[in-house]
This record gives sequence, structure tokens and C-alpha cells, in this order.
Amino acid sequence: MKISAVFFIFSFLSSQIILAQNVDQAKDAVTDTLPEVMVTSLLRPQKITRAPASIQVITSRDLGLFAGSNTGELISRIQGLEFTRYGVDGITFNSRGLNSAFNNKILQIVDGRISTAALSGGLPVFNNGTTIKDDIQQIEIVVGPQTALFGPNAHNGVFNTITKDPRLYPGTSVSLSAGNQEQFSGRFRHAQKIDDRWAWKITGEYASGREFHFIDSVYVGNPPQGVPEHNVDFDFRHLRGEAHLYYNLDANTEIVVSGGASTNDFLQVTTSGRNQMKDVGYSFLQARYKSPHFYANIYNTWGTLGNSYTLAGYTQIFWMRSQPGPLYLPPDEAEKAALSGSEFKEKSRRFNADIQYHTDFPEAGLFLVGGLDFENSQPNINDGTTLVGEAGDISISQIGAVLQLEKKLLKDLRIIGAFRYDNNENFEDLFAPKLTLVKDLDRGNIRLGWAKAYALPSIQNQYASIRDFFFGNGGKGIQYILNNSLIDDPGAVLTTKPLKPEEVKTWEIGYKGQPLQKIWLDANAYYGVSKNFITPALPVGGRALSLNGIEVNHNPVFAGTISNDTLQGASFFTFFNYGKAKVYGLDLSVTYYLASSINLALKYSWLNADFEENDANRDGQITQDEKSINAPNHRAVAQLTVDELLKDRLSLSLGTRIIQQYDFYSGNQIGSSDGAGTRTPPKNFNYGPLGGFTTFNFGAEYLYSKNVVLNFNMTNIFNTRQIEFIGAPSIGRLAMASIKISN
Repeated sequence: MKISAVFFIFSFLSSQIILAQNVDQAKDAVTDTLPEVMVTSLLRPQKITRAPASIQVITSRDLGLFAGSNTGELISRIQGLEFTRYGVDGITFNSRGLNSAFNNKILQIVDGRISTAALSGGLPVFNNGTTIKDDIQQIEIVVGPQTALFGPNAHNGVFNTITKDPRLYPGTSVSLSAGNQEQFSGRFRHAQKIDDRWAWKITGEYASGREFHFIDSVYVGNPPQGVPEHNVDFDFRHLRGEAHLYYNLDANTEIVVSGGASTNDFLQVTTSGRNQMKDVGYSFLQARYKSPHFYANIYNTWGTLGNSYTLAGYTQIFWMRSQPGPLYLPPDEAEKAALSGSEFKEKSRRFNADIQYHTDFPEAGLFLVGGLDFENSQPNINDGTTLVGEAGDISISQIGAVLQLEKKLLKDLRIIGAFRYDNNENFEDLFAPKLTLVKDLDRGNIRLGWAKAYALPSIQNQYASIRDFFFGNGGKGIQYILNNSLIDDPGAVLTTKPLKPEEVKTWEIGYKGQPLQKIWLDANAYYGVSKNFITPALPVGGRALSLNGIEVNHNPVFAGTISNDTLQGASFFTFFNYGKAKVYGLDLSVTYYLASSINLALKYSWLNADFEENDANRDGQITQDEKSINAPNHRAVAQLTVDELLKDRLSLSLGTRIIQQYDFYSGNQIGSSDGAGTRTPPKNFNYGPLGGFTTFNFGAEYLYSKNVVLNFNMTNIFNTRQIEFIGAPSIGRLAMASIKISN
């Protein structure tokens, strides 16, 4: 059945290819020069064939062919990125291994604005942001260490999203998408150029759907027993919108003022289970100034966790309060107690400002970019959060400076050097250099580079206070009294060694270009050394007193006892740094243009690592979970695209995705070959390794008229078992159809 269906699709595409090739015989000259893309993600606009880095681009054409609204799905087709999906709505991405359920090592930028969440977790917003698909011009993905250009947390890559300029893309469009799992999206965009000086645009979307039914296991009672998560809400919802006003001071100078907001309900996988995210909100206000030599940018970003709660805590408390005994409550009261005991609150804001100056010195063959930036994060602007202190107790400022020089050495040889300095209140004197040598070819380049990057521990890692026994370890560390010490002896107060940023130093060599008439090749090999990973929560024998000077409470259960003025039996949990890994790999993409309207893309990534000093739990031995790269060694994608069928009205694509089986460890969440089907408290139920599947996808676009476009996409056509994340369901067949009407 599966083979015959694939054969039918390939036969149909083949027949259309023959027809298209006949039409394209008169267009062969077009394929002498393959399509060129302009990118802006390396501090200056330039052709992608000249860019001194590994850059992949999701173009407006790619977005137009996609029927859904969750643009993260398109990441699955890009080499060098590890795409994982934990639900219909839940998508994450990573680069170069060492992944986890809380991964903040890829920086998200939209129109020059850092769009990574202002919340203390510091995670990418994924599909919960304010930008709609119909307003995206292109998404540029820079793989590899980019701290030298973009600052902290551009550790393994940067996602740079550029929205459509209303002066270049005016008009009104309305889009509707619908699919299985009750998926729906309604989108609206209106853009207008008023005159030579003024323009504006407004966008909005409502999207919803239902996750695959899956109930993870939670431990309750003593001895521990597993019970299903209680009362899970599988529905997800997103409401988002933006407004932008453009003003031209003259032909080359503009000011853009923007604002946007979103509210979201969804299920989130974490290192200890799942969260029921309710009324999670993001918003921003931004003003940009751009002239031929200057760029200035100022913006505020807000985030709120709304009424979110942990499903594990909710289930455990409900179970405990609904059992016969002294803690018993009637069902309605047990529900209230479970919600109040498992919710986590946070309202945060982040202020950013940056300024850049760039200029050319043609006679010297020199291009210069210099910049300064400032950031202030306030993650607890309300009381009762999962962070230490009262409202306003945490405020972290950071200043940074960057200088980039590009020097033309010979006619076709360039050297690009960048140097960045950052001073964070908790992490002073951070230096990130980057050096690349580029040999320009007629159509492409060869590059050799070295770079250093770092990812700061999240504010949650630094300032957490969860149930008064689990603390972050940032700033000046945790002051605590060691067990078996006199409680009033100042000399008995010790301080933990605070967290340091995770660091990577990487060598890369790459080629991007057109070696033959109809072939586009992109190859990149790398070797990097990473260190200062963050441990899982580890116990410390003693009573915590303060964190970075902020007094903390200590849970009575873990506070220990005082006998003869001596503390005994106290403990708390926190994070530490550990380990080193040598990570190396290869990313390869070959696109063959059979004709101007037909192309076949083959993409492959290989990844491996060696580990040193990786005793994360400090038990004297390095176990399998402490040396897992948390990514497949091999993964591949193939995509055949045929355009200009049926009198240039129809475009078709057929693709496959191959992911090797691999083990994954992230806190209490484990998926491994050896432990498949086992339950070892406090670890989650082990559903087995991730990956190990080959899936197929299909897409079609039909131009019904000049103003009406129809789309259809289907992933995992044959409903293959596809588990891509721990504590998550198998991702079954997903289909989506859309109609877009525009003027």
C-alpha cells in the first residue's frame, strides 16, 4: 500500500517533469545562473554566495507554498538544524547536539528585535510570538557560533526573521487554513503606502487545534506509583497581531515604530514533565532608525506566564487530597487545592537598545561595522513568582560592544574579523572573537573560520526558588550553613561556586556555490569544544540563607533540625557547571535543477562527539546519560519540487525525512534503547529511543486566479510511528489546506 502510493505520486510527478522539461528547453539559459538571495543577518546586506558563514534561507516562496501557520515546520527541511516536534503545535529546534527540553542556545531575532522570551526561562518563543506567516519576507538561519556579532546566547545559531515592508508589499490579504486534529488558522494583513513619506501595516491571526491524545506518567505515593496526568487540556490556541508605522525622513532615511502582542494556550514539555500553559502572553514596542551609515534600535519586551501550572504537581496534589485519610478533600476542593499548589506565576520585562555605525573605505578595500548595545532584564515585576525575592528584587543589566572589519586582501580573497565584549552584572568581561578567511569564486565562495561563543545561564538557572528547596545558582552564589555546623557561627557560612556561561570554540570550513551549471552545493564541516554545561539539580547538605544577597526561605521539610545549636539533616538543590565535549560534524546540501522549474534537493547531516570530565551528578562515574549527544548521528532530507504545471498554475512537492534512532536524556525525562519500557522513580516512564523513522510529505499550490491561491500540505503521509521528543506522543499524519485571497 505504502509503496504503491509513493510509486503513484512519483509517476505523476515524473509525467509532469517530462512536460515541464519540454516547456523549459527554451529556458535552459535561466539555469546557467541559479537564483540568488540577499541576506542581512551578518550586520550588512549581501548576496548569500558572498556570506562568510553557513546561512540557510526560508524564502517568501517557501512560505507561500506552506498551507499552515506554524512556520517552524519548515525547519525540518534544513540541514544543520535538529528539528524536533512534541505535538501538533509543539516544535523546537537546535544545532550541533547537546539538546535539552530547556535549550536557550539559539537566538531569535525579528526585524532587529531579540524576540526570545523575556521570561526567566529565556527560551525561544517558537510558535507563540506575534508575527504571522503572511507578513514574513524571509527567515535567515545562521548556523554556528555567532556571539561575536549578536551577543550572548547566539551560541549555536541565529534565526533572523524579516517582515514585509508595506511600501514593497502593499495590499490586503485574508487567509484561512484548516486540517485534521481540529487545526484552524485565520490570518489578516493590510499594508498601505500613503505617500512618499508614510506607510503602515497591520496583521492578525487566530489559530487553534487539538494535540494528539497522550497522557504522560506521574509518580505519587510512597512507595512511588505511576498515575496518568490528571485532567489534561489538549486544546491549543494562539491569538496574535502587530501594527507598524513607517516614515521616510528622506529617500535613504527611515523611522519605523512597531508594536505587537500574543496570548497562547498550549502543552509544554520540560525536563521534569509537562506544563499546562494557560494565557501565556508576549508583547513588544519598538522604534528603529535607519540611514546609509547609522542604525538605532530601541524596544521593550514583556512576558507573562498567565495561569500556567505543572501537570506533575497538579496531578500529585489532586491524588493526595482525593485519597481517603486526614488530607482528604471533596473533588471540587481537591481541584482548587491542586491548581493553587501547582501554578507558577511570572510577569517579566526586558529593555534593549543598540546603535550601529557602518562605512566603506573603497580605496583601502575595507568595510567597518561598530556597535554598542544595552539590555536590562526584570523577570519578577510581580510577587509570588518561582524566583527569589519580592517584586523588583531582580534587575540585571548588560552592556556590549562589537567591532567587525572586512578587508579585501586580493581580488578574490577577504578576511573578516569581529570582536565582541560583554559585561553582564553577573558575568563580567566576556570576550567573543570571530575570524573568517573567504576565497570568492565566480559563483560562490570557500571559507575557513574560527569563533568563540557563549550562552548565559538563564535567569531561572540563576534565581530560581521552587518550593523553597530548589534554588538557582547565579550572581555571587548561594550562602548556606553546612550540616554539623554551629547555627550562629559566621565561619560556618559557605558559598556555592556560581554558574559560569557555557562556552564553545569552533573551527569551520565550508563551500557554498555553483560548481556545475545546474547544481547548487552547500557543504560545511566543523569541530568545536564546548564546556561548562549545567548539571541537573543536585543536592547540597545544608540550609540556604541567601542567593546573590537576596534572602531566601527554606522549606520546613528540608530545613533540618538544630540540636545543641548544631544544624543537622538540612538540604537543598541547585545547579553547577561540569564537563567538556568535542563536537564535530558535516552538513551537506545538493540541489539539482533539472530545469528552471524542477529541482531536487538532497540534504544530509552527520554529527558526533567525544566527552571529557562529564560526571554531571558527581558520583564518581560517567554514565551513558552523561555522555549522550542528544541528537541523531545521521539525518537526511530529500525534496522534489515541480513548478509551472497546468499553464504555470500548479506547483507540487514530494519529500522524505530520515532520522536515525538515538537516545535522549533531559533531566528526569529519558528515552533510551536500554531502558525502554522501564520506570525508575523519579525518572519518567521510558518510552524508548527517539527517531528511527522515515516519513514522507507532500505539498501542492494552485493559483486559482490572480487573487486566489489554494494550498495543501501533508506530513507523515503513511502515519509512521514518529516519536521526536521525550514525554511526548507519536506525531501522526497531519494535513492542512488553505485559501488566500488578496488584492
